[in-house]
Amino acid sequence: MPPESDSTPGWLQSSGETGYGTDNADFEEGESSSSSSSLPFLQQAQSVSSILSIFLSPLAVILVSVWASNLGGVSWTQGESGRVFNWHPVLMVTAYAIMNIGALVFRVSGTSSYQTSIARSSSSATAVLSSEDAEKKRGFMKIIHGSIWSSSFIFGTVAMVAVFKSHNDPISGYIANLYSFHSWVGILVLSLYTLQFVVGILAFGGLLSSGDRSRRSWISKPVLMELHKYAGTYIHILVSVTIMLGIQEKEGFVGCGYKVESADLMPFLNYGLIPYACKISHSLGLVILAMGLFTSFGLARFPVL
Repeated sequence: MPPESDSTPGWLQSSGETGYGTDNADFEEGESSSSSSSLPFLQQAQSVSSILSIFLSPLAVILVSVWASNLGGVSWTQGESGRVFNWHPVLMVTAYAIMNIGALVFRVSGTSSYQTSIARSSSSATAVLSSEDAEKKRGFMKIIHGSIWSSSFIFGTVAMVAVFKSHNDPISGYIANLYSFHSWVGILVLSLYTLQFVVGILAFGGLLSSGDRSRRSWISKPVLMELHKYAGTYIHILVSVTIMLGIQEKEGFVGCGYKVESADLMPFLNYGLIPYACKISHSLGLVILAMGLFTSFGLARFPVL
């Protein structure tokens, strides 16, 4: 029977959380100089990217609030369906901004398992926190992460209620629900988010912990954690795309076009003709796009070569 270490696939050996092995001696000898110079740059770039994304979160909330105000403000009163609906983008973007911060708390605090594996592979012993301190800090970050995602879930749920309330207003008039592609994608993404949230709380919140070690789950916690990380990043991207679809749909109702009497060959010269509300929503969409890109890069797990 081969040794236990040999039974582990090569791409899992000595790679921490990266998904790439580093036990190929010939490869290490040829690439050690390039990896030592490129990895710090990637880590620094990821830190900057994460911080930029976090700073963009409140900017997104400000922009969507200004946009909703320009569209008439918000209300929860029957007969004011348009203003009731305006709660939807405000709460959804707020939920996304909160979620965005929650997705990055481990990275910005240096407590992600990816960062820990990199620190342990370095030659400097001072770069690694003591095991006890690291566990305490990571445990605190888990509480923050779960609390933030819980708040985001509440905001997103109320945002969905606002849509159905505004569309089923007997005074303002009834409007069909779930007729657009944006709404279909939104329901799918909210369902995935709910599943991710529930599984995360049950699996990593201690609710499924058992003192009986003889009882084995059908799926190990490390595997579940990897799926949780993948799904979280995937859902974050889907949420950003869904919000941009929603902005595009709303702009169709607002009307962002302008009248031209000849070929519009230099459209940037007519920027001033675009309605103010559309300028705000365009800016909001770009901020959402930037948040998605920065966070995706910040959460990437580059191989330790």
